[in-house]
Amino acid sequence: MSVAPALRESVDFTFVEGPKFTLNPTGQAPLAGIIEFKTDKPCCADVTVSDGDRLWFIPTSDEAQTDHKYIILGMRAGRNHTLHVTVNDAQGNRLAHGEPIRFETAELPDDIPAIEVRYLEAARMEPGVTVFGVRKSARMGAKYYGYLVAVDTHGEIVWYRETGHTVGDIKRLRNGNIIYLSFDNRAVEYNMLGEVVTEWYAAARWPDLKTETDTAIPVDAEAFHHEIFELENGNFLVVSVETRDLPNYPVSEDIENTETETVEVVSDVIVEFARDGSVVNRWSLFDILDPYRLGYGSLNGYWGMKGIPGSRDWSHTNAVVYDPSDDTIVISVRHQDAVIKFSRATGELVWILGNHENWKEPWAKHLLEPVGDLQWQYHQHNSKITDRGTILLFDNGNFRASPGQEKVPAAENYSRVVEYKVNANAQSVEQVWSYGGPGDEAYYSAFICGAQVLPETGNILANFGGVLTDDNGEPSDNPTVDLGHVRIVEVEYETQDKVWELFIDERDQGKGWDVYRVERFSSLYA
Repeated sequence: MSVAPALRESVDFTFVEGPKFTLNPTGQAPLAGIIEFKTDKPCCADVTVSDGDRLWFIPTSDEAQTDHKYIILGMRAGRNHTLHVTVNDAQGNRLAHGEPIRFETAELPDDIPAIEVRYLEAARMEPGVTVFGVRKSARMGAKYYGYLVAVDTHGEIVWYRETGHTVGDIKRLRNGNIIYLSFDNRAVEYNMLGEVVTEWYAAARWPDLKTETDTAIPVDAEAFHHEIFELENGNFLVVSVETRDLPNYPVSEDIENTETETVEVVSDVIVEFARDGSVVNRWSLFDILDPYRLGYGSLNGYWGMKGIPGSRDWSHTNAVVYDPSDDTIVISVRHQDAVIKFSRATGELVWILGNHENWKEPWAKHLLEPVGDLQWQYHQHNSKITDRGTILLFDNGNFRASPGQEKVPAAENYSRVVEYKVNANAQSVEQVWSYGGPGDEAYYSAFICGAQVLPETGNILANFGGVLTDDNGEPSDNPTVDLGHVRIVEVEYETQDKVWELFIDERDQGKGWDVYRVERFSSLYA
């Protein structure tokens, strides 16, 4: 709260410059600002902001100083704000700046969709802000559109930054900045003022991504796609690709069709690179899994749309994490319906989590045996290792079958978040938790999506980020044609009670939206 101005005679320090407030100083983050001022003696500062129905404190330095500069975050669009500054010395004497600073934030851009919270039990929620990238459905022309946004408990945007391109994976780095992957083979690091701190790009296939005025750092990689992971040493793991011409390759997912041809096959490569762009290591799935084993989707032309025409998207890895407990890497291989673990040191396969259909030796010996009542995941996303050592992932559920089995149609399908416990010594796996379909609240999201264990409450934040329907409102699994809407839900782990539910849904206006990944930050501040 604001503090009444103290009499000048009661203290022996004062403001000698400012306070001066600048809203959106970089021109990139309209709901961020900077307050600057100086005092004639070292002081600590208290800064508060009010917008009429909320008041909050801004983090300031615990060390007394004469030059003060603080980032102001947490504002909402289209509101009048009042900012108060008070300084105090080591003896507890306080001086409030006599004139509060008043300013108004602009309205949100017209091209940001409506965000609606339809269910809320704030006392049971994990505190913080929910951060995600807003994307248009493909048929709306998504290529040059993208926003990063942070929303509060009520779904109101409290920070945003336009990107100008589709946003994929998003994370907070250890330094407090945000990093995300674009869909044009870049990794971009922002600070909370919206400034680009560092940018990397895949230079092996797209060297023209860097211009004469572009400070982006080249990385010797064929692509950046789907996920990036920060290691404790500051390096990054990212998913890339390579291609090989494979002879006698199946031309059909029908396992009874024995016709083959020579095909350019795309495999994923996990690349470790340092902040200076130097590649530390790389691991190719061609050397880890069987490139002739097909899942539904392995023959599609995804990479044809990404600059590799005529190729087959055999693996389609979409998640990568590091497990420091045994120096291994865990990845989600969507078109194999498998999550796998391999050694970081040797590249050797440790285990395969997924259905047992159509695996041959020597890969089959690494399959985890199911224990108890377990459903396999299909076409999963966002596999990660929890603090319990379990594997949490989003089971998109596409087809719920492997080649040779009948596909489950979209209208009868569902997605879920599922947690598996792996016993590496016994080479077994059990399902310990699941949320989602089938049932009355079943949502089917055929692509993207993810989930997060929230650290304070243990709640699960689930992103059903691509719930597709056709023009008749029927469930769909075709993101290139049909419109999407978004459901983000937080549930208690033990009870599975829903405590928060957010929707982005403008299908009634002929608009489709999707969200690739969602993260709950404990605060806008690092």
